[in-house]
Amino acid sequence: MRPSIGITTYDDEASWGLWRARAAMLPWPYVDSVRRNGGRPVLLPPGGDDDEARATVAGLDGLIVAGGPDIDPGRYGAARHPKTQPPVPERDAWDLAVTASALSLGVPLLAICRGMQVLNVLRGGTLHQHVQDIAGHARHDGPDAGFGLHKVRISRDSMLAGILPEGGYIDMPTHHHQAVDLLGDGLKAVAWEEDGLIEAVEAGPSELGGFSGFVLGVQWHPERHDDPRLFTALASAAAERAALRALLEPTA
Repeated sequence: MRPSIGITTYDDEASWGLWRARAAMLPWPYVDSVRRNGGRPVLLPPGGDDDEARATVAGLDGLIVAGGPDIDPGRYGAARHPKTQPPVPERDAWDLAVTASALSLGVPLLAICRGMQVLNVLRGGTLHQHVQDIAGHARHDGPDAGFGLHKVRISRDSMLAGILPEGGYIDMPTHHHQAVDLLGDGLKAVAWEEDGLIEAVEAGPSELGGFSGFVLGVQWHPERHDDPRLFTALASAAAERAALRALLEPTA
């Protein structure tokens, strides 16, 4: 059986047919990227407590913390910038809880866009709340309802370089206005945009404990790219966890 990979979702109002109601939602490219590249997608709606988060993640082989709204700056001790979106407390609490559970349980983790920011805040880091203030350009933003491209350089001394080994700057799909500022404990920056902003972070067992060597955050949107390698790498790490679980769990 393919490894199960959880994906965090939005909690928002949606419409379908004649209905309009609160819904757990996720852009389809996340689901498609997992399913086409070796995983079995499992959607994780926000709203559960820490115990639910831990029990849920314990039953998974891998986790994707997906993009979404801005994190409440109060979570990292900052005042709200005028451009920061209104807080979404249930989503913040759930994403932080499942991320913490993945780290403590050794579940392979791919944190995308907001997900990378969640990982950084969880580890005590902070965020730039509006990157145009410091970068002086809009390359990170993308169009209002779409994705742009910007160039990213990956450190050769990283797990990420083993997945994406191209040298120099490579184009990545982007849509974000916040980014990592102070790096969280146990994380290392492994990719940067041309302006120097951090575009990827990672950590291994020696930094965060557990037995997963796959803890990766990327600020870009790989689900909007035609390159599947980040998802196949996550699925491979998740399959290794699934195999280990099968060996360790008692048989009926």
